[in-house]
Amino acid sequence: MVSGGLTAAEIIAELVELAKLVSADRGKAAEMGLSEDEYAFYTAVAQNESAKELLGDEVLGKIAKELVEKLQDLPVDWWIREQAQALVRTTVKRLLARYGYPPDASKEAVELVLKQTRTYIDDIA
Repeated sequence: MVSGGLTAAEIIAELVELAKLVSADRGKAAEMGLSEDEYAFYTAVAQNESAKELLGDEVLGKIAKELVEKLQDLPVDWWIREQAQALVRTTVKRLLARYGYPPDASKEAVELVLKQTRTYIDDIA
């Protein structure tokens, strides 16, 4: 073992914990009636506690479903083109505002959704 490195047992323990988290997330997604993609967007918009308290899981789940619906037809390179980025940003801002997402938290939520959108588009491409 290298000084400061992880042992095989520590790596296995970390992988077991990660598997438990993934399993719990899948269970929560199924409980909420969300696909894995929708749940990923749900976690992005639910990061802010005040938004979660104000809107609740049901509304945040609706936002996530609508995000997946609106963003699924983006081109793979959307994040490179400024015009496409602006369109996504505007779409997300309008959607959050329509559901009453707290304005003080929307900037952070938009950035998290943009990051998730890039992962989502890469995965479906």
